[in-house]
Amino acid sequence: MPRMFEPAFMRLALIASAAAGAALGIIGVYLVIRRVVFLGLVLANAATVGAALAEVFNWSPEIVSIVAAVAAALGLGLVQKPRRVSAESLMGWAYAAASSAPVLILAVVAAPDADTLHMLFGNLLAVSVSHAVGLVIVAVVIVLAHILFSQRFLLVTFDAEAAQVAGVNARLWSLGLNLLVGIAAAAAVHEIGALLTFALLTLPAMAALLVTTNIRATFTTAAGLGAILPCLGLAVSFYFDLPAGPASVALLSVTVLVMAGAGVFSSSG
Repeated sequence: MPRMFEPAFMRLALIASAAAGAALGIIGVYLVIRRVVFLGLVLANAATVGAALAEVFNWSPEIVSIVAAVAAALGLGLVQKPRRVSAESLMGWAYAAASSAPVLILAVVAAPDADTLHMLFGNLLAVSVSHAVGLVIVAVVIVLAHILFSQRFLLVTFDAEAAQVAGVNARLWSLGLNLLVGIAAAAAVHEIGALLTFALLTLPAMAALLVTTNIRATFTTAAGLGAILPCLGLAVSFYFDLPAGPASVALLSVTVLVMAGAGVFSSSG
């Protein structure tokens, strides 16, 4: 049995994937409702920019990644919406910049090793104990923030103008939500990669919104799917010798299709 499939490593991978999936699933509901799903992809890539800089300058990759993702989240939250282009275009520009930057930065390194590639693109089956604990702590913070502040977050998510009229500082709470997205994305991208991070920020929320009829059920379903499906992806990768990240993304994608079919069936019935 390969070392990465030993019981201890599999347990750590399961803990990390469940914690990251639950946290990203909750945060993802806000992003899907706000129709800014690409913000998650931008912040995941911003975290890889931080990791690349840390590799070049021999800094702490975890700290620099979080700083980079949080800076990107706050920057995108503070920038004024352009008049001549859409917000989606701005996200597209940010994604292109954040995607190309790590490659260019790592060009400074003559030959990035396996540890560097793991740090940048994630390897769920090589998660350390400290990183698994870190993901659990981040998940707990996200859940607590959601429980305590979900009403404010939802108000600024659904109607920022109504929030302002109600006396809520919509800009401040939007920045706070962006900050949570940045922290969750930065913490996850190191261990599970940018692709799975983006998928968990988007697909569980999509699937939940397709089959639920109230917002509380949506958050619960998204968190559950985010926690369970990556674990099933690990099982599939073990039994069929497939990459863990893409297997999890494929399961998430299929689940969205199944939920869409279930939603159509229930509405027609």
